[in-house]
Amino acid sequence: MSILSRERNAESGVFGGCLYYGDVTYKLLFPTPRDVQVSYTRSISDCFLNLFYPEECFICSSPVARRQDCGLCDDCWRKVLDLQIVGAYCPSCGAPLPGFAEGSENLCIECIRRPPPYCGARAFGYYSTEMRQVIHELKFKGRRPLAQLLAPLLADVFLKSWKREDFDFITYVPLHPGRRRERGFNQAELLGRALARMVGLPELRTLRRAAATKSQVGLSDAQRLENVRNAFRCTHVDRVAGKKILLIDDVMTTGATAASAAGALINTGADKVSVLTVARATHM
Repeated sequence: MSILSRERNAESGVFGGCLYYGDVTYKLLFPTPRDVQVSYTRSISDCFLNLFYPEECFICSSPVARRQDCGLCDDCWRKVLDLQIVGAYCPSCGAPLPGFAEGSENLCIECIRRPPPYCGARAFGYYSTEMRQVIHELKFKGRRPLAQLLAPLLADVFLKSWKREDFDFITYVPLHPGRRRERGFNQAELLGRALARMVGLPELRTLRRAAATKSQVGLSDAQRLENVRNAFRCTHVDRVAGKKILLIDDVMTTGATAASAAGALINTGADKVSVLTVARATHM
C-alpha cells in the first residue's frame, strides 16, 4: 500500500497527521516538516518574523506563514503531490507506459534496445512544472530544507516497490568535488541520508566522480551517454562486492547518469543495483 493515499475531504488544513488540500487528503506515513505540529512559542516567533521578513512562495508568490513550510504555499505543495506517477511503468527504468494496464511487465522501447545495468528504477513524480521548480530551488538556490520535504516522497515509492530486506545499504550519485564546493552540498546525498533514516537502512558513500563532466542540461540523449561514460569510480570495493544497493538521485532524465553510476558499482562486484529518484523526466 502506498504511503501517500488520497481521500475526499471538504476542508483544508492539518489535522490528525493528515494534510487536507481542498477535497483531497494526503496521508504520509513519514511526515514532512510541513506536517509537524509546532509549539505555541514557535508559532508566535513565526508571526513576528512575518511582520518584518514576510516570506512568499517561491513558485507563485503567495504568502507563506510558517518557516516549516519550506517556502511553499499549500496550493503549490498540493500540485507537487499531484504529479505522482500512477498507472503502468517500465519495470526496468520506471518510465510511465500510458495505455498499458497497471502491473504490466512490458518494457519500454529504450530498455529493449539498450538494457540498463541497474535491475529496476522508480521515481515519485513527473519532472515538470512545480516539481521541477522545487528541485531547482534545492539544487541551485541552496534551499536545503527541501530535501527533508522530498525525502518522504522517496520513502513512499520505496515501500511500494521494495522491502528493506531487498538492500544492504543506500548510496547516492556523487558530485565532482569542485561542483560540490561551489554548491556547498550534494542534493542526492541529502536525500539519500534522509531516506536511510526513514527506512532504517545503512547509508554509505561508495562512489566518486572520476572526472568533472559538463552539465547534462541541453545535451542530446547520445551526448548525455557520452558525457558520463566512465565518469564514476567505486571507493569501497570491499564493502560493495556481493551487496544489493539502492542508488539515490534527484532526477532521472535519460537514465545516462544512473546507468553510469550503477555500472561502476556492478563492475566493482555489486550483486544488484536499483535506482530511486524524486522525479522522472519523460519525452512523451
